[in-house]
Amino acid sequence: MPEKMKYDSAWKDIIEELFPEFLEFYFPEIYKDIDFKLGYSFLNKELKKIVKDNQIGKRFADELVKVFLKDGSEKWILIHIEVQGTAEIQLEKRIFVYHYRIFDKYEKESVSLVLLTDKNPHYRPESYQFQKWNFDLYMKYPVIKFLDYQKEMNRLLESKNPFALVTLIQLKSMEAIENNQKYNAKMNLILHLFRKGFSKEKIEKILFFIDWVLQLPEELEIKLENEINELNEEAPMTYITNWERRAKKQGIEEGIQQGIEKGIEKGIEKIVEKLYRKGKSVQEIADLTDLSIEKIKPIVFKHKN
Repeated sequence: MPEKMKYDSAWKDIIEELFPEFLEFYFPEIYKDIDFKLGYSFLNKELKKIVKDNQIGKRFADELVKVFLKDGSEKWILIHIEVQGTAEIQLEKRIFVYHYRIFDKYEKESVSLVLLTDKNPHYRPESYQFQKWNFDLYMKYPVIKFLDYQKEMNRLLESKNPFALVTLIQLKSMEAIENNQKYNAKMNLILHLFRKGFSKEKIEKILFFIDWVLQLPEELEIKLENEINELNEEAPMTYITNWERRAKKQGIEEGIQQGIEKGIEKGIEKIVEKLYRKGKSVQEIADLTDLSIEKIKPIVFKHKN
């Protein structure tokens, strides 16, 4: 998987894992209108059917979410989330195309939310407009620009919402270029995470995000683990390795990694089956397990039905 897709996957995962907190932090007005007691669901398979024309681009972090409102004006709405890491000329058009395709399929009005994680302060596509003769089409959508949070560092540090820390992580990843910069940023962010008082589950989810966004060479990762465990003796959990967090994230039992490394076919088949049933594509499974696509396809076909 290219680095850009891995990056988008990290955003996709953290949004799915902490969706209410995501809305509460970035879109508080929307958060207030939703009745989370009635649940919500991610329509990933439905979104894939909608986004089938690669001429308008395809972002791995796109999300389609069904929610229920408090005021009773609608039974449910669809929230379409874009995470855009680099400036894209046709972003406005793509948002519009997604919108009308969602309406065509579900006959429901959808709300498009855009997160821009690029470094260009002048790139702020906020609307799509088409005008000809007496015809006028105009669509405006809310945009979160991460660069704007650089002026709110104190708020990010003090907030109890996990996405304040996620925002900090994103900002630091945009600033850190050299490995030593990434190392220092990653260590400080992890220590700050341990001091926030989050549950063990939330800590693991945020650590998973940090690993994707601030990647280090293996020797620096080992050094980081040792240093954090020494400095942070009272942490609610030890700083476990990248693989352990990813394994837990996919619901894989501990010890499967050793099975794969030893070439145990049963272990390989089990991990592929679990990832496939969780909705992962063949390419995604290959990137998570380091198995070849040729190795994965027969296993997926076997469990397809």
